[in-house]
This record gives sequence, structure tokens and C-alpha cells, in this order.
Amino acid sequence: MASASPQIALDELAGRRFSFYPTILNVEHNEWTLTKETWSEVLVANKADDLEIWIPRTYLGSISNSDSPVLIVGLTCELEWKAGKIWPHQKRLIEMPPRKAATKTVEVDSGPAPASRQSVSESSVGRLLMVALGVGLLATLFTVMWAFGTLRSPLDILFPTDTTTADQRYLSVAGTDGYVDVLEKVGPPENEQWISQPAAAIQFKVLTYSSRSYALILMGPSREQARYIGAIHMPSRKMLDSVKLSGGGSTSSMLRNLPEF
Repeated sequence: MASASPQIALDELAGRRFSFYPTILNVEHNEWTLTKETWSEVLVANKADDLEIWIPRTYLGSISNSDSPVLIVGLTCELEWKAGKIWPHQKRLIEMPPRKAATKTVEVDSGPAPASRQSVSESSVGRLLMVALGVGLLATLFTVMWAFGTLRSPLDILFPTDTTTADQRYLSVAGTDGYVDVLEKVGPPENEQWISQPAAAIQFKVLTYSSRSYALILMGPSREQARYIGAIHMPSRKMLDSVKLSGGGSTSSMLRNLPEF
């Protein structure tokens, strides 16, 4: 495969066919075209499967600089198409408990025959298997809910962090608001900084309100198009607010994976 070049803008995919690597699970054909893009998501179409999918930009990696043998768009993690949405693929491995060796029983002439040890052993293994399967399903469910920010960490429940802020004016900010809109609703920040390189495919800006104990995050394909994606508590970095995405889910995962600042 040709060497990757993350500098290529997504608009250069217009009118070109490409494939994802790794491939998206539960989709038979891996040939796509770019249909539409927003500051946080891209809409791609698969004509062979008559399918259109919204994919958050945070899942998009580098783009190959050659069409030979095919143009490749990298993905930052393995994705799957399930229930009409894109999800991070969760690999699940359930270890089977070892089966105990069968024990011979001695027949008794009088009275009803007691249950054999083999039957008891098989029954125990069956119960263990059902318990292991149930635990595995619950663990997978909790993992997915935690990945999409719908489940609190057990540590947060046992040892809650004080996320008190001087005000909650950040709740008035919407996902369509840019820098000027944020300043009109919340006021000028005490500090602001871009935490992404100028040539990066996705730009992040932090507006810090230290006296109020929170910071607002803007994100976009360019610095001029950056829009509000949520608020975090300072200095604990706990998420206070996020924005719902049109394709499903929210910006929670983006806020948890911000560049260092």
C-alpha cells in the first residue's frame, strides 16, 4: 500500500472511490464515495450495498497518497455497522471452564439409583457456562455504554470528584455555535489556545474560564469552522457537557480523547 499522507483534505475524496482499512464489519462491499461532510462527521455511500453511513471524524485516520491499487482511508479503530449506526467493534472472549472428568458409579441392587457424579458434573458445568455467558454479555454492555459516555465509572461513584463551577452558562451554548457565539453567551475567556497543529485534519481550541472552574472546547475541520463540542471541569478534566451528533451518539468520546494541553 502507498505511504500514508494525513495532510490530504477530505474534500479531495470528492468524486473518487476509496476503501476503508480496517474494513467496516457487517458491510459486504468495501468500496465507498464521499457524499457530504460536516465539521464533526462525514457521510459516505456504498452503492453496492445501497447504504449511507455517518462516521465521526475522530474515527478517520490518514489517507493514502496513491490510487494504486486502490485509494485507502485509514480508520483509527475497527468499526462495525449495527442497528443502523456505526459502533466501535468490541472483541469478546469467554473462557470455557474445564470439564471435570467423569467418575464411574457403582450400581446398587436395592432402592432407586442415585444420580451419577457425571450428571452432577455436567449440570455444574452448564450452570458455570450460563453464568460466564451472562457476565460476558454484561461486561460487553458496560464497555459499550462507558465508551459512549452513558455509564459512569465505578470509581466516580465510590469517590465522586467535586465538579462544582461558579456558574453553568456553558449549558446555553449549542453545537452550532462558533467562537463569536460562545463569547456572546458566556463572555470572554481568561485564556484561549489551539491545542492542535495548524496542519492537522481536525482543529481543537480551548477557551479557559479559570475563575469559573471550567473550559469550553471548540472543534472543526479548520480553525475558521471550529464549533462548540462541550465543556470540561478544570482542573479535574471531568466532562460537564457534550453535544449530540446527527448520526447518533455524542461528542463525549472526542472530549475524552483531546490532545494534551
